Amino acid sequence: MTYIMRPPSPAFSRALSKHPLGHLIDVEEAVRQHAGVVAAMRGAGARIEMLPPDPELPDAPFVQDTMVSFRRTHDPRGGSALLVATRPGAPSRRPEVAAVMAAAGRLIPSDCRRLTIEAPGTMDGGDVLIWDDRVVIGLSSRTNEAGARQLAPAVAALGYRVWLCPVTDDRLHFASAVTVVGPGRLIGTAVGFADLDAVSPDILAGVDRVLIPDEELPAHNVLRVGETVIVPAGNPVAVGLLRERGESVVEVEYDQFTRADAGLTCLVGLVH
Repeated sequence: MTYIMRPPSPAFSRALSKHPLGHLIDVEEAVRQHAGVVAAMRGAGARIEMLPPDPELPDAPFVQDTMVSFRRTHDPRGGSALLVATRPGAPSRRPEVAAVMAAAGRLIPSDCRRLTIEAPGTMDGGDVLIWDDRVVIGLSSRTNEAGARQLAPAVAALGYRVWLCPVTDDRLHFASAVTVVGPGRLIGTAVGFADLDAVSPDILAGVDRVLIPDEELPAHNVLRVGETVIVPAGNPVAVGLLRERGESVVEVEYDQFTRADAGLTCLVGLVH
């Protein structure tokens, strides 16, 4: 698998944000922190396709929102069987998609199907959660039902069970409260797990829930690379819970991206 990434440009100071410190983003520090994440990923064995910074697109480092790839459920180590070009809910972010999809197109198998989310649908990759044979599509301010219903049948055709899950609070994405640690293990806050439970008891059947306190909200979003789980620094409860479960944890500085409402997974587009 390959991770597509893109460093911040000077435009990152204007990234979309509702964070109280969003107006205090330090671009030079963000560039340094991005490099730290890349180093941690490479140290864990990641193969990375690095796109150049884009001085016209403030949110371009958040590659995850522009594309999603899926394997077939019966081939968990195979290549991408479906590559999805999203249609971000924020119109200013839609120009980000083309460069990421061009890079992804060079990495996918020749028989990989492509799907483009079309108007009136909207979708951000941060609203799509994938683990085992399950896919949750969050319905948020960035992903609407029209977009989710374009994706759902294509994913079901690959063998996944699919649920549409409303985001009940004002968080940006579904992945703003829950992310995947690994097979059968998720990490998140109480509200994130409650949203899943409200849709169906089957979603989290057999799943180990790593429940973190609200005061460690940045740690809801972790990035697994091989046998390593990368976690934003400064979240000792979450790190302790993960290590108690035998996870190998690496902490990275990430606060400049948190100020742009972003978690670690936002920085990567994963192509199988």
